[in-house]
Amino acid sequence: MAEKDKFRDSGFILVVVSHALNHAYEALMPVLYPLLIAEFGLQYSAVGLLVMSYRLTSGAFQLVMGFMGRFYRRKVLLGVGMMWQAVTNVFLGFSPGFTQMLAARSLAGVGSSPQHPTGSAYIAEAFDSKQLGRALGINIGAASLGRLMAPLAASLLIPVIGWRSTLLAFSGLGLVVGAGFLLIKEPRRPGSWSGASSIRELGKGIRDIFRIRVVVIVMVVETVMAFKVGISDFLPTYFTEALGMSSVSSGLLFTGFLVAGLPAPYFWGLMSDRLERRVVVMAAMGAAAALWFLLPLVSGSVLLLPLLLVLGFVGQGVGGVIQAFVAEATEPENRDIIFGVYFTLAFTIGSISPVIFGVLADAYGFQAAFLYVSTVSILAVAASYYLKE
Repeated sequence: MAEKDKFRDSGFILVVVSHALNHAYEALMPVLYPLLIAEFGLQYSAVGLLVMSYRLTSGAFQLVMGFMGRFYRRKVLLGVGMMWQAVTNVFLGFSPGFTQMLAARSLAGVGSSPQHPTGSAYIAEAFDSKQLGRALGINIGAASLGRLMAPLAASLLIPVIGWRSTLLAFSGLGLVVGAGFLLIKEPRRPGSWSGASSIRELGKGIRDIFRIRVVVIVMVVETVMAFKVGISDFLPTYFTEALGMSSVSSGLLFTGFLVAGLPAPYFWGLMSDRLERRVVVMAAMGAAAALWFLLPLVSGSVLLLPLLLVLGFVGQGVGGVIQAFVAEATEPENRDIIFGVYFTLAFTIGSISPVIFGVLADAYGFQAAFLYVSTVSILAVAASYYLKE
């Protein structure tokens, strides 16, 4: 296939669409939580458990899915995972109580776990170095689009058809995309499943992480960055609680922040294909560190909106560039496993970062909490300095 046509490949398109839908399913839940609280009398702690159960199972199983990608076609893992998520959303819609909802969200996390390691490995194998940053950037941009569109679509559908039918509608999309994966062509993976030898292969793949300097540093960078995952979700609360804004004004500002981030992954990916990737990562994260620090200092100022727009652009786009380091430094047969470790770190550690931010905001105020985010960003910049292509 010619280079210019790789972006039109059906497998790549399905990976991108499924990534958008994967994040759409997660972004749909905050719209449903108030309705679940009202209907089932849930406490906020119960909602927290629903969030945690999804993120933990999603993170923990990504290493497993990376390992499975060594032996099974990626299209099967991605397709079955997408359909699994759709079915668990149906279970959630018919759940009679909290226990069943908790089980549905835990199982949904398992279904989402192939998306990141397997999808990234699929893209890494399909594109060469000159296009890889852009391809991974498009994939991450799709996730941002899904995260933006799902709450809007759900807010329009729920008053008309109810929250259960809305879940069913979203689930139908997942079933279609999942089935689409099973229809595309993909060569069979070269490995074979054979008990103890497969476990040895897993061990070898994990050991390879510590033999490749770039991969070790990428894991360090990702571990540091995980401590600020999900922090942007606190922005609407900050606008309303700390700045006294109306829900409408808060929503518009947060939407602007999200929209500004939509072209960012492609832009930073394109820059990383043309410049040194390390410089691109350090520049974007360094700018984000400064802006997170300045955010509470410009509250109530005309500078708040432009600061948020720039922060949305520089703070939501370098994930694909960092993944490109992994893709270029690893052999194809180990790539799924190493991506599995990479995303397991991101999701499991990232599940506790909102708790840290919330504790700091409760105890010392939002300025201290944003200082924490800025400090984490600076540490990530420092770690990125040692990345070499």
